[in-house]
Amino acid sequence: MKKEEIAEIARVAAVEVLSKKEEMLDEEFDARYQDVKLLMANYRKLKAHYSHVSPETLSVNAICAMHSKTGLMMSHVDKMLVAYEAMCKEAGDSDEARRWDAVYLRYIDPARLSVDDIAAELHVDKRTFYRDIGKAMDDLAVLLFGIEAIGTWKHKR
Repeated sequence: MKKEEIAEIARVAAVEVLSKKEEMLDEEFDARYQDVKLLMANYRKLKAHYSHVSPETLSVNAICAMHSKTGLMMSHVDKMLVAYEAMCKEAGDSDEARRWDAVYLRYIDPARLSVDDIAAELHVDKRTFYRDIGKAMDDLAVLLFGIEAIGTWKHKR
């Protein structure tokens, strides 16, 4: 194989890799966004798991390790939720304050209101509620995952 042929193959391969890079970054962002959505959707269950399963009753090492990981993660999530609440309320922007209220009512409040009830309580339509939740998930991704969330950050909305 001649040098020119090898150079052409390398060039074509480089172009292919660069064209796939954007797609790979999109997939990575989507996965991280879905992780935050799943984490928040299961917030109550994870908190219940950690608070109601005592280490004394666990005898299998793997289950103990999961319990410990859940506890560490939920501790981190709780701290980041406190930080997010403070950020939203101190922003001086009613939209940001409403975003915290939307997250709280949707995922944390024991009352478990429906989306319609939450939207009514926040005096917004359902589309605004879902838009607020989407923006909150973007913000929470950064708080929860730090630089990992920023590394491939792309605003989809």
